[in-house]
Amino acid sequence: MRRLPALLLLFALVLPGSGPGPADLSVTRGSPADLRALIVTTWEQFVEAFPARRSCLAPVTVQGAWELDGRGSYDPGSRLVTIRIPGTAPNLRASLVHEFAHHMEFTCPEQHNVRAAFLAAQDLPRSASWFEGVSWETTPSEQFAEAVVQVVLGPPAHPSVLIHPGCVALLRAWGGGDLRHVS
Repeated sequence: MRRLPALLLLFALVLPGSGPGPADLSVTRGSPADLRALIVTTWEQFVEAFPARRSCLAPVTVQGAWELDGRGSYDPGSRLVTIRIPGTAPNLRASLVHEFAHHMEFTCPEQHNVRAAFLAAQDLPRSASWFEGVSWETTPSEQFAEAVVQVVLGPPAHPSVLIHPGCVALLRAWGGGDLRHVS
């Protein structure tokens, strides 16, 4: 009879979804219910796309802003994602994933290890500055975030940013724990 509790425990540990949960997500007060639901489901989708990076994602807070210069922003100091509302669900999802990618850049030390391979897959010089470019579209960090959007939501990402298919494949593999292409 002592085996039954042990078997139940073993069964509970191997159930789908019983592994480590995603990092904490909070949504600021006053956010509309539909926005809240979209944020939560988008975060879950983002975390599911990068299961090997789940443990390094620090807690993040998301807020909607009725006035914002761009579609979204990420403040690494406060780990705050801000997205402009209102917006269509697809645009809000893409903005959220883009900003969650920046959150991953700043809270997952392992992300630094994929940068050289990402630059090579994007046909960018290995010496390219990660956070600087001639324009938003040419900045490696922004290209990384748009490639993450493609990993999570599929194409197309932001239309003015060319993402090579090899980058998407690289990030899918890295997100799943495949480190063969990471330098």
